[in-house]
Amino acid sequence: MLRKLEELDRLDLTNPDPEQVLWPGGRSSRHDPRAWEPGRHRAVQTGPRSHRHRSTSLTIVVALVVGGYYGAPHAGEWTNRLLAARPDSGTPHPSSGSGSDARVLPPVLITDIPSSSRYALIATQPDGSGPVTFDPCRSIHFVVRDRPGAGARGHAAITAAVAEVSKATGLDFVDDGASHETPSTDRALYQPDRYGDRWAPVLIAWSDPTEQPQLSGNTAGLGGGRPIRDTHGHLTYVSGTIWLDTADLTPGLASPQGAANVQAVVMHEIGHVLGADHVHDPRELMAAENSGQTGFGVGDRFALSVLGNGQCVPSI
Repeated sequence: MLRKLEELDRLDLTNPDPEQVLWPGGRSSRHDPRAWEPGRHRAVQTGPRSHRHRSTSLTIVVALVVGGYYGAPHAGEWTNRLLAARPDSGTPHPSSGSGSDARVLPPVLITDIPSSSRYALIATQPDGSGPVTFDPCRSIHFVVRDRPGAGARGHAAITAAVAEVSKATGLDFVDDGASHETPSTDRALYQPDRYGDRWAPVLIAWSDPTEQPQLSGNTAGLGGGRPIRDTHGHLTYVSGTIWLDTADLTPGLASPQGAANVQAVVMHEIGHVLGADHVHDPRELMAAENSGQTGFGVGDRFALSVLGNGQCVPSI
């Protein structure tokens, strides 16, 4: 199917302070969720982000409007520090979501830094030491909320997209299956009644404009990641949400090229959840104006490798 995809992404300004993890008696929120006080601090959302399209051409056009509390340089002193300090692969730990100081999967090491026009990151640590990332020493769990029309083909496109992101980042993803959770911009990061004693998994939800008004018109998707701040001030992404417009995207699932386009949309949105930002180079899948890209470019892969080599945070 011939498509024109236009994306408008923005950083939510309504919640400028990430939720804080408190450690009474030396315990962490990972091991004692009662130590976490979600009502006391607010959470940063690097979203919602939108993915717009109309069926006019093969050209994918994306545009970005970003504002917020944290900025991310294209490159800086922390880039070289990250490259020099990247850990070797450690002994894998079970993908149960428990904290560890060993990676689940080996890191993806890319030492050739591309032009700053080819990659960008959404958020940096308050002290400027590096980007905000997920913990590479725990698996990133995700669930999918289905809708009629998506079904097995939609799940296959999501599975393929996740696999590509995992290969590019060295991050381990675990498919926890179906969920009936309703997505929201103020989604709780800890939902023990639904998901047990852990952070809520990334929610990928097939949706519609009735449920999410921002999906009206040409908007085909929304998404963003959410970090928490530990008592040392370090920010770590722990979850995120992606909305996919069922009516806009599912017709393409009937053909190989259409399914590849849907997969590319999901890859792009997962990139945002992990902390990758828009660029202006048309050779990149994360480009602000991207003509027909369905795979990651050189800059995309560098950014995702950096985002996959964040700090292990076993205490959360």
